Amino acid sequence: MRLFGWLLLRKFWGIKNSILSWTAWEWFKRIFFITIGLVVLSSLYFLFARVLRYFENASIIGALLTWKLTAMMFLMTFSMVAISTLITAVSTLYFSADLKFLMSSPIPPRILFMDKSIETIFFASWMVAMVTVPYIMALARVKALPWTFYPVFAGFLIPFLMLAAAIGIAFTLILMASFPSPRTRDAVWLLSSCSLAVVYALIRFSQPEKLINPSALERVGQYLEYLQAPTAPYLPSWWMTQALTSFSGRQWLRVLLELSKILLALGCIYGALLWAAGRIYEKGFSGSQEGWRRNLRYRFPHPLESNFSSATRPHRQWLTLFWKDRLIFFRDVKHWFQLMLILSLTAVYLFSIWKIPLDIPALKSLLCFFNIGTTGAVLTALALRFAFPAVSMEGKSFWILKSAPMDIQHVMREKFIFNLIPIFVLGTLLVAASNYLLKADLFISTLSLITIWLCALTLSAMAVGLGAVFPKFNTENIHQIESSAGGFVYMACALGYLALTLVAEAFPVRLYYSGELLRDRSLYGPVIAVSMAALLAINWIGLGIPWRMGRKTLKSHEV
Repeated sequence: MRLFGWLLLRKFWGIKNSILSWTAWEWFKRIFFITIGLVVLSSLYFLFARVLRYFENASIIGALLTWKLTAMMFLMTFSMVAISTLITAVSTLYFSADLKFLMSSPIPPRILFMDKSIETIFFASWMVAMVTVPYIMALARVKALPWTFYPVFAGFLIPFLMLAAAIGIAFTLILMASFPSPRTRDAVWLLSSCSLAVVYALIRFSQPEKLINPSALERVGQYLEYLQAPTAPYLPSWWMTQALTSFSGRQWLRVLLELSKILLALGCIYGALLWAAGRIYEKGFSGSQEGWRRNLRYRFPHPLESNFSSATRPHRQWLTLFWKDRLIFFRDVKHWFQLMLILSLTAVYLFSIWKIPLDIPALKSLLCFFNIGTTGAVLTALALRFAFPAVSMEGKSFWILKSAPMDIQHVMREKFIFNLIPIFVLGTLLVAASNYLLKADLFISTLSLITIWLCALTLSAMAVGLGAVFPKFNTENIHQIESSAGGFVYMACALGYLALTLVAEAFPVRLYYSGELLRDRSLYGPVIAVSMAALLAINWIGLGIPWRMGRKTLKSHEV
């Protein structure tokens, strides 16, 4: 255990040295994001408080609804932490950068496993735990519970999260020991991605907003027996709910009984994990470091880009780069994870549009206009994830492109076209499907489609251009590129561009729905001309200036 203490002390000193090395910009960035996080958590607190207060005021079934919602929330928390641990455990337990050094040191594998498992539990559960806190604060306020409720909840929450994470760690440990290969990590990533996407979509498709609908509450009253029944009684989520319910009713022995259940289950599972880690953890780690066998024969398929081999030389150059980026993109399982989340988000977005309770056609068409801004924000986030880091992800091999017999303009053009395709398709899908679901008229449907096409072009070019202005070739983690100063500048410019685009189109849209364009058709020409001129000017500035700056920066960049 002394070695384990030294490993924990190593983490403490690492965090301390990292904080002391922050620059002024890094301090500002972290304080800014912490402030945004606190605002979001405060908003969740007021939202939860309003919902729980509404449930409490429901006659007969109010208290049952509150505790049923609490049980569902803990069940979802337990599931999300277990799934999140599948993603985190593989990287932390088997592919951390410091493991090659630690495994070669005289530290028993069981001690290393303890150290890395604690790290896994923290990274897999801290965000879910932060979202749970405002709900518990709202619950304590609605139920008028004393301040002692908070330390009791904290005493339950830590072993509860550890127990959920231990299940994910156990699955990863057994899987890596049974199939010791780097490809097992890809399989775990894919399985976890599917699970997260499905859970997220199912939560939304279940339409939880019906529970706070007064007409729905009348139907819920018919299910009084269902509300009184346990929710997954053999899972720790129900033990957690029973403990809080017993605390509210001042049943102290029941509180201790539920706590003992969680601690006993945690001790048994984690003890079994430590026992198994002493025998199979080292085997799984050794297998995860192995490469491909040299006696395998590979067959390179005929690339699609070769069909355009008759193109001119500049086009052949960026087509070659397109082939390279396409192969890298689909080989990286993390990109599959992003694609699955995008598909689930798209499905949930369209489902939410479909369920908007509007019966007035004019309001639906007006909502389609504001949907341009919402879809543009989605495309902005997508461009920040894929297009903005495109140049920086060349990494230390950028010198190859720099020394190749091609203009840097062709490199940027290839990055632009490669990332424009998914952004353009997603934007068209969201806007066209939203217009269809809301039954928008021809005017707003045409306007929104043309606008989102312009937004896709400009946002993609802006992301590639500003990504070239702020390159980070020495960064391996793509999230560090997104959260850099350049990423902040891009988000500010992109959101400003979307706001100006809506302002440029707001005047003709207002005239159209007020009927002035129909009464005075002489306004058609001037209004459309002014709006189009403003729109083209905004897109020209948003596209041209970042592109020119990025090209100039890359040309002068010293490898």
